[in-house]
Amino acid sequence: MKWLVLTAVVLFSSLGWAQTWYYNVDQDTRLDPDTVNFAPMANDMLCAALLESGTTPAGGATVSNLSLPSFCPSGPPVVVWGTDPDSGDTVYASLLVVKFWGKNRANNGNTGTDRLISVIKQSYGFEVDASGDLSQADGQFLPPFTTPPVSSPITGSGWQRWQSSQDLSLLDPQVSDVQNHGWWNSTCRQLYGFGSRCWSAVFTWALPVRLVVHGGEKGSYQLTLEPKQFVQKTAATLGVHGGELTRPSIVPWRK
Repeated sequence: MKWLVLTAVVLFSSLGWAQTWYYNVDQDTRLDPDTVNFAPMANDMLCAALLESGTTPAGGATVSNLSLPSFCPSGPPVVVWGTDPDSGDTVYASLLVVKFWGKNRANNGNTGTDRLISVIKQSYGFEVDASGDLSQADGQFLPPFTTPPVSSPITGSGWQRWQSSQDLSLLDPQVSDVQNHGWWNSTCRQLYGFGSRCWSAVFTWALPVRLVVHGGEKGSYQLTLEPKQFVQKTAATLGVHGGELTRPSIVPWRK
């Protein structure tokens, strides 16, 4: 029996040395806001219909019989930014917030926050599910997940239309609430075995979102986002510990 217990501890500890990080899908992972509302105004609809061929606004006005009003942009697309339904604030991006746990100290070169960020950027994507008015409106996002804040409109190319599910790459996160825990911490013991120290930190990324208006839309539109999990997109870069190659991994867990 003692041999079995010792073996279990050694195996669990070896996961930590193999650079395994954990995040809680159910409690510590969220998108904020997870619902974004878009409400095009009459001027948005008029400008979009005038700028884009093949659509006609109410009253039959076309580019040929009506000059472009001064409040319209110089060219398509006509963009509407979202609002947070809870606060009413303008939304330019949805924030992905994830709490991670790692072995040893947060500044450890092999298992700390910097090493985890490197592994995520090189080898992992994050799965997001989208629902709402996807077929009725041209809701778009700009990959990859980027570093917050995104507090002003983003222009340029690369915007993509939402699908029901997508795996997105991640750049550098904003890191906050970094804490080092002692061996007596219950989560440290659960994840890395008896006598192990560990750290926790919150990583935040931003994903720009918008609605492109083409002139034929009616009413307001809603986008709901659901965070799913980290997905390995390439083989994780090997690390070395004790003369042996180890493969870093990010593992979901539930308390």
